[in-house]
Amino acid sequence: MSARISSGEGMLIRGVAPFYRMGVLRLPFGPWKPLLSGKYEGFDISLYQNPDRDLFSVLVDTDENGKPRGLVVIMYRAFLVDGPAKQLMEGLNLKTMLITKRKQGQTYQFLLLEEGPKYIGLEPKELEDTLDALGNAMYKDTAIIRKAAKAMSIALAQLRDVPRRVAAMMLAEPVLLPSTLGVAAGGREDMGFDRVFPIGRARDGNVVKESILEFSRTVIFGEHEAARKRILRILLENALLTGIPAVVLTPHQEDFGKMNEPAERGPEGMGVAPIGFPRKLWSVGNGIYVDLNVVGKNCLAEALGISSGGKALEVLEKWIDAKRGTIEGIRDIRMKLTRAKYHELQALRVVQHHQEKNGEKFGRNNATELMARGEIGEATVIKTEKSIWTVAALESMLEALLKFLEPRGKTRQPRIMFFVEDAQMLFPRVESPIIDELMNVAAKLVDYGVAFVVEAPNEAEIRKEIVDLAEATVITVNDSEVGVRLLTKRPYRITLREYVSNISEGFRAPSVSAQQAPQPGGR
Repeated sequence: MSARISSGEGMLIRGVAPFYRMGVLRLPFGPWKPLLSGKYEGFDISLYQNPDRDLFSVLVDTDENGKPRGLVVIMYRAFLVDGPAKQLMEGLNLKTMLITKRKQGQTYQFLLLEEGPKYIGLEPKELEDTLDALGNAMYKDTAIIRKAAKAMSIALAQLRDVPRRVAAMMLAEPVLLPSTLGVAAGGREDMGFDRVFPIGRARDGNVVKESILEFSRTVIFGEHEAARKRILRILLENALLTGIPAVVLTPHQEDFGKMNEPAERGPEGMGVAPIGFPRKLWSVGNGIYVDLNVVGKNCLAEALGISSGGKALEVLEKWIDAKRGTIEGIRDIRMKLTRAKYHELQALRVVQHHQEKNGEKFGRNNATELMARGEIGEATVIKTEKSIWTVAALESMLEALLKFLEPRGKTRQPRIMFFVEDAQMLFPRVESPIIDELMNVAAKLVDYGVAFVVEAPNEAEIRKEIVDLAEATVITVNDSEVGVRLLTKRPYRITLREYVSNISEGFRAPSVSAQQAPQPGGR
């Protein structure tokens, strides 16, 4: 490891863009005073501090010719902790780092809260907007940390509120430098998410391996269905190999029936052996239900076949509210009629009809069943159909998942990954109150560690919100090749690997084997 760092009134980053000037930066949550600038592991870097002793770092990403093309920005807030700091850290589910310093017989514990990293371009407005967003997130997460510390009777002081000599000890800690710059450093705790697994071969024949973190918000498009399905399922396998639980939403559930068995051969020469993955197969009424405790108003009305603005729905909502949180099925919502009003009778007839015809579709969703963790992740494969029952059950399942995750705080680390095949079925780009409800809860979950890989024939067929949330894009080239565009890397093209599990394919897809000689050429 090599580092050449200068301190004091240095620069932000020399020669990157005209708005970078010497000295103090007048940016959101500033002013920001430079602490360090120079070279680290070949990267131009700068580290800044504001009057609250918060930090933000900038690392310059360059092309092959050394020309700047983007910035990696991270913001930090430090706290002095008196008490079981590791226990506090483990209970937060936020991106944090613990630094312990021993001096003159006394131990100091510093908890570092991280927001980012965020990869941006070189325009001044992008840096301004990014710091504004990261600073707002920092204030929200600070409230979570303070609340958790109070509940655990742990004394907590923000770095701005401790003596300067104590604050200086944290800034002098050598481990802080690589951790604040977005540069990979040995010994940093990543829960194993940084492990890499093969996704295919580059045109020069080299095996391409990636961390699933690179694909935590991914959209897959292209006219070649075989390649779309294959890359989604390869990423699913890599998520499970990493230990992340997964939910697969697919009309092709039968293709996943034997994924608990290893592939007969698997990818050759890629350093990964055939393996089967634990999986369960769900459908509406079997594992996933329309949960009356949480289902959205529009989804409920559509499923029951009544007007979302009608009096009958108002009556049903009153009955549901009276027992909300304890409802197991549609039988539980019927109340004794106090007056034989028309709308009450209509609501009663609706309940009786669906109790008889669709009673098995109603039930209580249990989010914890989706979240089982282990060395190998478990897949929950849910059969989707073009039906209001699928949309209503999925919307209420996502609501239950949101209620489970919200108390655990926001995080960028994947707690669970959703893989959506034929997303144009569930998230079509149409004006629809029920799709709005589904999309709204799905978008909220992204902030709480719910990652996604979504596949569709083209961008125009799925909701724009999904495209806007995505940070990685895969475009098919032919039935066995795709182009990959990640947030922090140059685009590249690969021939997709074979599966490691016994996932079958309900479509015509060519075999990709080691006997196929890769064409010469660079990645």
